[in-house]
Amino acid sequence: MAELLKLVGLPTSGEKYPAQLSGGQQQRVALARALATSPRLLLLDEPLSALDALERIRLRGEIRRLQQKLGVTTIMVTHDQEEALSMADRVVVMNHGVIEQVGSPHDIYERPATPFVADFVGKVNVLPAVALGQGRFRAGRLELYCSGERSDFAPGQAVKLYLRPEDRAVGHEREGQPNRVKGKVLKVEFLGSSCLAEMQIDELDGQTLQLCFSLNQLHDLGVQAGVRIDLALRSERIRVFPAAAGGARS
Repeated sequence: MAELLKLVGLPTSGEKYPAQLSGGQQQRVALARALATSPRLLLLDEPLSALDALERIRLRGEIRRLQQKLGVTTIMVTHDQEEALSMADRVVVMNHGVIEQVGSPHDIYERPATPFVADFVGKVNVLPAVALGQGRFRAGRLELYCSGERSDFAPGQAVKLYLRPEDRAVGHEREGQPNRVKGKVLKVEFLGSSCLAEMQIDELDGQTLQLCFSLNQLHDLGVQAGVRIDLALRSERIRVFPAAAGGARS
């Protein structure tokens, strides 16, 4: 056990009582005990849920390091999306006991297979729209081209467009891109290294979009309430699903 305690970074804690350990230390001791039997499969059921934010971030890195060092197949149950995306080689998204999608964190986030996955994992804008054919869709008075989508939606079919807040282009890179729009910033949520701006797009007839800007873009573009910004919605990043398909939100 002493070797395992050293492995989890607690070489001098073998004689301590649980009350003498912090929450993060207790979790590491529990992990050492689970590894003591040299299991071929390790099941972790929300091991970080009771910890504060900074301790969770630090400990999830340690768990990932240990798992890779020991080569133990690990199944980790979590409701924390950031935790799942940062720690897993493969993610299984489940909805009421039914598997919605299995894939790498990158695939799950960028290429969700169902509306539930698109809506559940990360932030997303959902726009009711109508298919026009050949990868084109109309949301409000705005015609959008979705280059990365299948083109078998019949003209007139009701659909929903799913767009991540970061899936937009601003500045010189937007020149020549489709889906160029203008809008007014209604409010800004400052998140430290980035900000989330709620924007009213002229052609969306009252529906707003949440768009993400880096801290540098916040200053360079003067992103603040009342400012109008010219940008483009990335055609290759918009996901389209039939309107009848349900998502995570009502």
